[in-house]
Amino acid sequence: MNPELVWVLAALLMLAGVAGSVLPALPGAPLILVAAVLHRWLLPGYVSLWTIAALAVLAVVTVVIDAACGIFGVQKFGGGRWAMLGAGVGAAIGLFLGPVGLILGAVAGAVICEMAFDRKALNDALKAGVGAGIGMIVGTVLRLGLALFMAAWLVADFFLN
Repeated sequence: MNPELVWVLAALLMLAGVAGSVLPALPGAPLILVAAVLHRWLLPGYVSLWTIAALAVLAVVTVVIDAACGIFGVQKFGGGRWAMLGAGVGAAIGLFLGPVGLILGAVAGAVICEMAFDRKALNDALKAGVGAGIGMIVGTVLRLGLALFMAAWLVADFFLN
C-alpha cells in the first residue's frame, strides 16, 4: 500500500479519535487504537508493540473512567439507580442534539426517573440530575485528555522508531 496513504489514514483516524472524545457519535479512544494497529499492519516499523499494548490499556481505561464519572456524579449528589438509568436514557435521546443535548438529556432523564420511580421530591431529583450533568462533563474532559495523550504517544512513537 502507498505509504503516504497509510500516514494520511492514520492521521485522519487519530483526529477522528480526538474529536470522538467530545462528540457523542464517534468512539474516541478506540479510533486512536485502530489508527495505531492499522499503521503497524500496513506500514511496519513505525509503531511498536508496546505502543499498541499501552494504547489498548488506555482505551479501556477511558471507557472505565467515563462510566465511573457518570456513576460517581449521580451518587455523590444523592441519586440512585433510577437516576443512573434515567441519565443513560436521557443522554441517548439527547445524543441527537449534540453535546449540549447529551448533557441536558442526562440531567432531565435523571430528574424524571428519580421523581417517577424513586418518588423523590423535585429538589432531591434536581440534585441527582445536576450530579449526572457534572459527571458527564468531567467524564468528557477526562476522555479528551486521555485521547490527546494517546494521540501524542502515537505521534511520538512514529518519530522515535
